[in-house]
Amino acid sequence: MTQPEIQPYLAEWRTIEDRFYRQVLNDADLYMIGIRLVRAVADSLRATTDLETLVERFQCSSSDDVAVIADTLDAPQVVLLDCQLALGAAFYLRAQEIQQTRAQADFLARMAAARAQGQRWVALYDQESRRHGHTFFQRLDMRLSDGFSLRSASEMDWEKGRVFVIEPLLLDPATGLPRRDLAAPEPRQEFATREALAQALEALREKYS
Repeated sequence: MTQPEIQPYLAEWRTIEDRFYRQVLNDADLYMIGIRLVRAVADSLRATTDLETLVERFQCSSSDDVAVIADTLDAPQVVLLDCQLALGAAFYLRAQEIQQTRAQADFLARMAAARAQGQRWVALYDQESRRHGHTFFQRLDMRLSDGFSLRSASEMDWEKGRVFVIEPLLLDPATGLPRRDLAAPEPRQEFATREALAQALEALREKYS
């Protein structure tokens, strides 16, 4: 199963999750029971560690599987919850966990490869897409020593057209996650051309080298 084939399931589960929690949003007790139920169903999917198998598991699952787990929660109000919606919400939660695990494994592999090659910087992602007749990109480079990072991208500004941006960030070099305890070292910068963007990136690398 390919990623384009998996994507509609992820979108469907995300929509179902939203519907499930909106139904219980105004009842705090029922909301908490809903969280417990979704968590319990997602936990039952722990042995499924890839999205392809998760989709296959969803195709042969039903609200009856949720009802069996709901009976173990010792919460009488659980009968008020929509088991079919809880099923989709749980699959979305498990899909997020699988994606996070994959992203972390990819991050660690990129870090190890960069260090083995004696590099000072590592590209955490480098992506391109085609929209509005233009090619757009986004790239994130992190310095291995301290997590200082430079996100560069092209974006569509509805007044200016396509613009090029740099956003300095501070990431945790052990996890690749944003540092919440420190402010960004530089403000976001915007440029009219990719050439100007490249020059600014080089200047920032030299400034913080």
